[in-house]
Amino acid sequence: MKRSSSPRRAPSLGGARLLLGASVLAVACTQGACDTQGFASPRGGTRLAVELVGADDPDVVGTRLRPLALSIDQPQPFRIVVRAFDASGNVDAGFNGYVRISSKPGAIERIDSPDAEGRSLRLTDGVSPETTVSVTNAYGTTYILADDLGYAPVDALGDPPPACSNGIDDDGDGLIDFPADPGCAFANDDSETGGSYAQGASPPIFYHLPRVADVRGLKCTDPADTSTCSGSGKTPYPKEQILLDTGFHEKPDGSQEFDFDMVVTRISSDGFYVTDIKDERGGFNSVFSFNFNAPPRMRVCDRLRTFAGTATEFFGLTQISYPTWTLEEWDPQQRPCLVPEPRVLEPIDITSATLLPLSASLVRAVSSGDALSVMVTPKFGPGFVPEQGGVFVPQPDATNCDLNRDGRIDFTTGVPEQRCSDACTSDPECTEYSNFVARSTFRLTLTDANGTAAAIQADATASAEFKPLEMKGKPLKAFTGTLHFFSGGSQFTIEARCKDDIVVDLNATPLPSDKACVFPRTVLDENPQ
Repeated sequence: MKRSSSPRRAPSLGGARLLLGASVLAVACTQGACDTQGFASPRGGTRLAVELVGADDPDVVGTRLRPLALSIDQPQPFRIVVRAFDASGNVDAGFNGYVRISSKPGAIERIDSPDAEGRSLRLTDGVSPETTVSVTNAYGTTYILADDLGYAPVDALGDPPPACSNGIDDDGDGLIDFPADPGCAFANDDSETGGSYAQGASPPIFYHLPRVADVRGLKCTDPADTSTCSGSGKTPYPKEQILLDTGFHEKPDGSQEFDFDMVVTRISSDGFYVTDIKDERGGFNSVFSFNFNAPPRMRVCDRLRTFAGTATEFFGLTQISYPTWTLEEWDPQQRPCLVPEPRVLEPIDITSATLLPLSASLVRAVSSGDALSVMVTPKFGPGFVPEQGGVFVPQPDATNCDLNRDGRIDFTTGVPEQRCSDACTSDPECTEYSNFVARSTFRLTLTDANGTAAAIQADATASAEFKPLEMKGKPLKAFTGTLHFFSGGSQFTIEARCKDDIVVDLNATPLPSDKACVFPRTVLDENPQ
């Protein structure tokens, strides 16, 4: 049989266009575009704009290269006007309500205005009056924001009660009152219906970034006078993502260079320590950054170009968690190491007022002739502390206060273990033995030329060669390390970084900071697989 050889008709191009057009139209309709508004009708709803009075004045808002001075816990006023616009870009005269004012980063103080409720500002016919708002603890590039949350504040104790506190499902969504109904901003909100959630931002305000000491709570009445500086050791940016000033800045000519140096002083198994070596305002210039593990490629002597993370308080020690950073890797052919020499401690320094500003920095207990001596405490041993006439008296081989052998000290006031521990803590020549067994920490006895003695806790686990119990009562030449702070128990601990930090030979000299615990990069670092 012969097949028909009649030619097949190809569809016309016009038909393809019609099919394609119908297909696109069908898709568009399924996505909700085929409605009565028409293609020429504007879409969208209310939007907000925050006008900043003086936004063109560098003295008011700073500039990127000449930012405003950082201000810690001191509110700074700005004048704003908030406007609501409709979808056509016209002022929305039907908008009569409150918008929430905030600052990112930073915080807004309570607004002192008859047109405000707390930090919410009222708009009438779509416009707020010109209002002063105060920004606290802002840094870097900062914006003042306005959000339409649908908040309608009224007297929380009024009659009738606010819609968000009346026990009624006013908007019929099956949810009743604050905080169950997401349309309720607060308990005194008189509307269970949320707002448009439109947001507006001001032009940028440029502040300096905080340095390490600023993040750790240092405040100066007069930044030019270091005698006016003091710190609490508590961050003014708790649980905030913070970007720190590392000294690496852009210049007006477009070049970049370091104005000051943030140098890596220690790499630990769970993070790293850095010191802002040129900040002489009164301590607090070092910080520990918790990274869960040792940071890759980082070495002691490196400088940070950028440094950011979450400022947190870990049992009294301010630290940077979940850090991000970029490095200027140290090249000994290009510049010196820059790690500062440790602060030498004396017995008079063993107080929280002196040590807290030094926490996270390098410190050293050292023997220097007749002026200072340091040794592992002479009273240090596994025997149980004897009680004599109701008083516990530590002995050279008996400093164990775990009297019931349960592996811990009961610090309940008045119980024997607590009284035993206090007796050892108050004796500058005593190390409580069970604490050493549990945590490998011991105490050093520092004595000056006048015979004044004080003790500070130490951790030598970074050196497998050093045996604290075997060295009890024996003088050391030096014990160096980063100073750690913990708000419970023995508060301050010198943590040796490596074996270089512990010098047993009294005739030896501690290595300088550009040599101690400094490990240059290897071929494997430069050529990772």
